[in-house]
Amino acid sequence: MGKKFLHVLLIVFALVMVSPTAFATHQRAGEISYTFISGLTYEFTIVTYTYTPSPADRPEIEVFWGDGTSTVINRQIKVNMDNNISQNVYVTQHTFPAAGTYHVTFEDPNRNAGIVNIPSSVEIPFFIETILVINPFIGGNSSPQLLNPPLDNGCTNVPYYHNPGAYDPEGDSLAYSLINCRGYDGEDIPGYSLPAASNFIAIDPLTGDLTWDSPLMAGEYNIAILIEEWRDGVLIGSMVRDMQITIAPCNNEPPVVEVNDTCVVAGSRIDQLVRVYDYTSSYVRLSATGEPFLVDESPAQFSDIYDSVPYATHFVWNTTCSHIKLNPYDVIFKAKDNGPQVELVSFKTLRIRVIGPAPKNLNAFPEGNVIHLDWQPDSCPNAIGYDIYRRSGEDDFEPDSCQTGLPPEAGYTKIGSTEGWHDTAFTDDGSVIPLYHGNEYCYRVVALFPDGSESIVSEKTCAHIANDAPVLINTDVVTTDTMNGNVLVRWLFPPEVDSAAFPPPYHFELFRKNGNNDELLVYTVEAPVNPTDTLSYLDHDLNTMDEDFTYQVKIFNSDTLIENSDPATSVFLTLASADKRLELSWTNIQPWNNIKYKVFRRNDLTMVWDSVATVTETHYTDCNLENGNTYCYYVEAEGYYWLPDTTGPLFNRSQRICGMPIDNEPPEVPDITVDTDCQNVEFSWLFSSDTAALDAVHYYIYYKPTLEGVFTCIDSFDHAQICYPAPCTYNISVSGSEVLVGCYAMRVADSNYNVTQLTDSVCIDVFECLEYQLPNVFTPNGDGVNDIFTPFMPYSGVTKIEMEIYNRWGKRVFSTHDPDILWDGADETTKQPSSDGVYYYGCKLYVNTLSGEIYYLLNGSVTLIR
Repeated sequence: MGKKFLHVLLIVFALVMVSPTAFATHQRAGEISYTFISGLTYEFTIVTYTYTPSPADRPEIEVFWGDGTSTVINRQIKVNMDNNISQNVYVTQHTFPAAGTYHVTFEDPNRNAGIVNIPSSVEIPFFIETILVINPFIGGNSSPQLLNPPLDNGCTNVPYYHNPGAYDPEGDSLAYSLINCRGYDGEDIPGYSLPAASNFIAIDPLTGDLTWDSPLMAGEYNIAILIEEWRDGVLIGSMVRDMQITIAPCNNEPPVVEVNDTCVVAGSRIDQLVRVYDYTSSYVRLSATGEPFLVDESPAQFSDIYDSVPYATHFVWNTTCSHIKLNPYDVIFKAKDNGPQVELVSFKTLRIRVIGPAPKNLNAFPEGNVIHLDWQPDSCPNAIGYDIYRRSGEDDFEPDSCQTGLPPEAGYTKIGSTEGWHDTAFTDDGSVIPLYHGNEYCYRVVALFPDGSESIVSEKTCAHIANDAPVLINTDVVTTDTMNGNVLVRWLFPPEVDSAAFPPPYHFELFRKNGNNDELLVYTVEAPVNPTDTLSYLDHDLNTMDEDFTYQVKIFNSDTLIENSDPATSVFLTLASADKRLELSWTNIQPWNNIKYKVFRRNDLTMVWDSVATVTETHYTDCNLENGNTYCYYVEAEGYYWLPDTTGPLFNRSQRICGMPIDNEPPEVPDITVDTDCQNVEFSWLFSSDTAALDAVHYYIYYKPTLEGVFTCIDSFDHAQICYPAPCTYNISVSGSEVLVGCYAMRVADSNYNVTQLTDSVCIDVFECLEYQLPNVFTPNGDGVNDIFTPFMPYSGVTKIEMEIYNRWGKRVFSTHDPDILWDGADETTKQPSSDGVYYYGCKLYVNTLSGEIYYLLNGSVTLIR
């Protein structure tokens, strides 16, 4: 018997032993939904679909809440539908003990018989689950509501379509996937498979549109749809719908619905054309469901239509500000034809975005060194505030018709926010990003809404800060030294000084600041007669090797301070050593705009500083260097002011600094695979290139026994083979499943013992090697052959057992916990040899899996012959 077959056989055997067929309810479909009431209290609705003639009705069911309690719930509604199907609705409230994650489940002993893709379906329990997350940080949450029933029909060799019609009351994002139907204790049903298809069966993860293209064989099929609920990138709950599809032989084709997705600004009217076709039927009924029909204010309008095809109709919705939402609305159109054998349906999802209008009449007013903004309150009073963005200089950004917010490529940076619909004023004082004299700044505003959605961005408005302060143009490091360093500082007379308010003569004071030291006056000079002359000062006796320096010039009229210049800092370069490279980065805090940087490296043969790169970012990596050699660098920044009437370009150098590349990096993390023959574990790994492979010298094998365990190193070795382009292999001998079962990973080190992170882990579960078979006869006659009842050797995977052996009259004659069993045929009470005959055993086989210890039931008989 094969190992995996034995695993499946044991599970099926155990389920057959416990399934109470006589009480079958013939469950066909169902789901669990919930609504937040208050605090820790939620209202749950369990809907099931059963076979009406079944004598095992369910006027009450037991639901388990996942908090250690359960409740027996009385049925509130029973609706007898067509085709001997009953809809059963159970409603109750439950209060949970605390915040946490709760698995709310319902299990009923039996499904209906004859489900094609569930072996022995009448013996398999029906199981559904909803996961509720109670988190005080996300507030009360209700599950999605499913508007389309979970029973449907289709034809062989014709595509089948379905949509659960889910909508979320809070507007959270929903994600759909197909999972295995589940049975006893919530485990995947042994032998379950998705329905066979001529092409595929799949569900759209965004819209929930299910396509089965196409059913091959008539019969009843069950699938399970997992619907996950996401908020701000966090999973906050899920529910499972177990549904049934009946496929019959027919030559009908499903209807076709055509409608285009749309996006509107709140307050606009949607009038969307919907077309319906059917090439094999004469009439089609079109209906629609979805959240737009359920909103409190101004719900959408659509009347069901039953008409000859083809025809066209309209979906109409007068949107309002209350409809603004981060996620799209889904309108699900269901078309059902009048096919002669089977009435086929198809679904089409119309996705609608309702977005906030742009704020209007944005204005900017400069006042001294700040800029004041104001704008008109958003036309939607449910806005909760506004985000304010700024950039230097003009832009030509125009948002798309359905684009909200402000994308990074527009070149704007968020500088602040306001709270409240009426809070429509903001002052930019340069505290977030400095404002510099003589520059033009442009602003845009975006309105915010309660669910995190943003409006269309406003039109831009721009303002200019007067250039009435001294203009620094150089903070150039001339000499690098720890004590005798020099920085050249140069500046210009203020282009827009108010000579009427502040008549000459003028003088300047130059201040320097570094680190946490106080500002220091380093130079005073009278203003030149010619205001176009450049002023300069060579600041000296500085530690330019280890520090940068910030300068500011102040202009005075006698003792009256007129204005401060914008501060400017010398360019400061740092080096980081890496394997065969040096990583350069530098600071750039200056009022002008540096547009590029030249990187210079000293040639140690000629002692000339060679330009090795020109970059626009404030970092550069110099590669292909020799580890252990010293390399020296400086950076020269080239910049300009925005206004064209100032001197440019402006060149400013950093200090000169040296560094040495060293091998301080681990090798590449290889791709690994792990296989087993149940006696050995074989590692196989491969690098992406021969260079990466050559860097790897030392290898370490890590192991953990369970998914939740902690990795520990169990083996290490050196490997000289180059693992590219062919993979390398390494075997670990194991003794028994207790070492074999678990997760394996690898770390790699180079010759300097720089060690990688763990590779991705590969896990081996007990089912890969589970082997435990018992003989059906043994002969305890003392001849040394087959004297002991014991498993066929070798076995694997079983760590202990609970076995009891009974004679034909039901008396226990032997029991053990030893997987070897070792029964010699003696009665455990009398110690006398048992008589010849058939003996019956029941056994729990305990195995260690990746998820912990579990057991299987094994029942059978053995014949004792002396």
